[in-house]
Amino acid sequence: MRVDDYYKSVRGYHQIVEDEHQEVFVVPPHLLLRFFDTNGITVDVAGGSGINAAILGLHATGYVCADISFVGLTIAEEKKRGMYVQTDVKTLALKSNVADTVLCSWSLEHMTAPESVLEEMMRIVKPGGRILIWGPNWDNIFRKDFPQFAHKDIGYIRSVRWQIFFKMMKNEFRPFRYDPYINPDVAALAEPDRYISGDTDAVHCVLCQETFKLLRARGMRIIHISDFSEMGKHLNNGMYIRSIRSILRIFLPLLRCVPFLRWFVLRFPIVVEKPEIV
Repeated sequence: MRVDDYYKSVRGYHQIVEDEHQEVFVVPPHLLLRFFDTNGITVDVAGGSGINAAILGLHATGYVCADISFVGLTIAEEKKRGMYVQTDVKTLALKSNVADTVLCSWSLEHMTAPESVLEEMMRIVKPGGRILIWGPNWDNIFRKDFPQFAHKDIGYIRSVRWQIFFKMMKNEFRPFRYDPYINPDVAALAEPDRYISGDTDAVHCVLCQETFKLLRARGMRIIHISDFSEMGKHLNNGMYIRSIRSILRIFLPLLRCVPFLRWFVLRFPIVVEKPEIV
């Protein structure tokens, strides 16, 4: 089963999001809201059931939820969360330069062609408009209880961790090429029950640094990129990690400038602005 077909047919996924997403929302809404005008046209790419409209308090008249899932969009319609369009987000059925703000939350990591999705987001946003992207950060990839690894064997976990580590090194010291794949779990796409239970992402790891570099390479103006000090609810890290974070927070301005090390402190959300046409 292709991942697109999975999201078209699945029914329980969006209800889980409705029931749990607001409680586990990691990024504080006020951090996001300060970066865009809620009175403009906001397009939520892969917006599912339009849950962001509810969490961020967006006006229904200016909110557009774009998603491939008819089930998710039906929930958005029932809850009167604004307009919606059923579309493949790799080829959005929207005109260019139509949105004042584009959102993409907890979705990019599920895309089998994330670069295409990012290109579409840049196409539909107006000059001077902004794109806000947030989702899973790889936090501390060496922690024992990392949730994406909960249903994996220890050999797989060790392999992926080191693949991420060396991928970050390669991206820092070699010419950049957007390639967010670490190890696509193809088997999970053919087993929807396991896919939903383990949240095995189609792109197993979308690195924040790769998305940041791609947007910058396309000429987008960087407005904001987060660090671990801004996360509203950290994952269940132990006292040792929390203590290290408290100490490192003092040195964040310096760490952001140090090659390689900076990628361990930069986090989603990323906010970029499309340059005005000259």
